[in-house]
Amino acid sequence: MFLNVLDIDERSAFAELAEKMIQADGIEIGRETAALAALKAEMGISGAVGADRSLGELAAAFGSKRSKIAALLELMGLGYSDTSFHVGEESFVTTLASEMGIAGEEVALVEGWVKDHVDLVRRALVLMRD
Repeated sequence: MFLNVLDIDERSAFAELAEKMIQADGIEIGRETAALAALKAEMGISGAVGADRSLGELAAAFGSKRSKIAALLELMGLGYSDTSFHVGEESFVTTLASEMGIAGEEVALVEGWVKDHVDLVRRALVLMRD
């Protein structure tokens, strides 16, 4: 949804972060893998990216607050793609946000927005049922 605000280097860093994100809870399920594939397709990236950069290096790739918040929104959305934001995923995002210089209060606002969005998507899907 917000990946269009990322430049080419930020997209590459995001793809690597997203790969790390789905591994953060120690369990990779089909919904997360499918969501990751969709995010990569949206960015024009195929296959594994895994350059194995540190979280600090990846965080440094995002040059503006806009791109940092966009990345956090998308990562949290990926975390909720299996319907729950696992403690490992939450820790991953919190650490990343800290590396990006994003305050805890803003991270909470981002998570609130993502929760609302997930709820609205679920409600829309119910409306679309035959």
